[in-house]
Amino acid sequence: MKNRLLIGILFAAVALVYGNSLVNQFTMDDGLYVANNRQVTQPSLPAFFAPNRISNVFRPVTAATLAINYKLGGLEPLGYHLLNLLMHAGVVWLLYTLLESLFGGVPGGRMIAFVATLLFAVHPIHTEAVTSIVGRSELLAAGFLLAAWILHLRDQQISSLVCFSLALLSKESAVAFLPLVLIGDYATGQWKSRWKYAGIATLTVLYLGILWRVQGGRFGQTTISLLDNPLARLPAGWRVVNALRVAWKYVALQIYPAVLSCDYSFNQIPVFRDLRHTLPAALATAAVLGVWLWAIRKRKIGVALAVGIYAAAFAATANILVPTGTMMGERLAYLPSVGFCLLLAMGWRWLEERQRAVAWGVLAVVVSALGTRTMARNRDWKDNLTLFTAAVHAVPQSAKMHSYLGTEYMDRNEYVDARKEYQIALRINPEFPDALSSYGLLEMKLGNNQQAGALMEKALFMSDRSNPNYDSMTVNFAVVLSRTNYLDGAADLMNREIAQSPGYVSAWSTRALIHMKRGEFGAARADAETALQLDPGDGQAQQALQLLDTLQHATPAR
Repeated sequence: MKNRLLIGILFAAVALVYGNSLVNQFTMDDGLYVANNRQVTQPSLPAFFAPNRISNVFRPVTAATLAINYKLGGLEPLGYHLLNLLMHAGVVWLLYTLLESLFGGVPGGRMIAFVATLLFAVHPIHTEAVTSIVGRSELLAAGFLLAAWILHLRDQQISSLVCFSLALLSKESAVAFLPLVLIGDYATGQWKSRWKYAGIATLTVLYLGILWRVQGGRFGQTTISLLDNPLARLPAGWRVVNALRVAWKYVALQIYPAVLSCDYSFNQIPVFRDLRHTLPAALATAAVLGVWLWAIRKRKIGVALAVGIYAAAFAATANILVPTGTMMGERLAYLPSVGFCLLLAMGWRWLEERQRAVAWGVLAVVVSALGTRTMARNRDWKDNLTLFTAAVHAVPQSAKMHSYLGTEYMDRNEYVDARKEYQIALRINPEFPDALSSYGLLEMKLGNNQQAGALMEKALFMSDRSNPNYDSMTVNFAVVLSRTNYLDGAADLMNREIAQSPGYVSAWSTRALIHMKRGEFGAARADAETALQLDPGDGQAQQALQLLDTLQHATPAR
């Protein structure tokens, strides 16, 4: 088949399986990285090159593309989803181009490249990277990295390093570039000058030094919560062997992606400190390593390349070298799955040489099944309610997903279902402060202020300012104290909150209402006006000023 036809088929496959994602809304972390991210809503060059104030990630290129979306379409999700779809199509094209170059000297190399890329284009494990707006960092990093690799093969060193730099500034996982090009050059047998490898290594080290400095003398988040990644609290040895168990869960999802989830936090994947549970994964990994070394020695280029891509692309996010912010995430499999799809494509080529009709029939069935699953999975990402409902069925032991679903029910005034989900979350993890605080907010809405106060006080006691929800938890507790006439305690809480977080608007408007309740109308007006200076659209501050104006006009002159 001609190249243009093959590329057209690939683009058509992407459009077909991801077209229904265009109607989706913002979900999960999209609010954190778009609507509530000043890098996006108030963009500037210094803002792009600063770490995210909540997650501490340093991804200037990703933030810049989100800012462009915001500039063009505000908070209308369609533009964001469309750009993600186009980026995935671009990655698919670059992947086909790369694999065709790497397998150019192999009989049937073009069809191996096509089949591997087709499987990559439709595989449902990629839905989180493509359909979730914040998955864009995976798309950008993969796209620029593949472009850099292609340019490296073509001896366009400067252009390659520029693309590599853009990949690094999209997501830190692009540090895998040097091992990848070494594997690729071995596969093609076309080694480059040492200076070219030295250039890649130097840029990698320079980036890591900048990242270390920008992120405050560390890599990644300031603190890694037990909820998000239980592996982070383990000694290094046990962390590694448990991470290998997780690595095989990724492989299982590559093979049979029937049950997918946006979350794998505590306590969906238990951690173990015994050989009975950890040794099998370690031995299986050692066996794969042995096969890879054998493939290199025997110059089984395809196997060596596939396993090498899979392992190298996962290296930075697998919790093996260093603990990361998450235990497991399907979006992290986006680039590594190239290795898996390549391995399948080589198996298909072996079958096609022997049973051509059977091979094409199998490919049609597999691609249809994967594409259908991807389209169905896209619908789970329609909005937070559909996403979290799917998640609690897929990962029933995730305290976070039950809590998130409870909040969705509460926002829809479905209080019975909300209470049920919060209770499940707290049974799984009784020390989950966000669930405690949200449960307290539910009880406050229902008028159970004493119970609400107890839950919120416990949540606040268990939290500190590293929790991104600490400010809202503090304000909600102050509101409960005010409702139960503990006005001094509520005022003290808001005084401390404003001193520590003077830019948090709700603290000013809440303290304004507390001042009003204490008859301190001048102080109330000053706080409400400060809140409106920070956010002219703050409804609570507007309401406070209206009440103050009403009280002023109702008070007879003396």
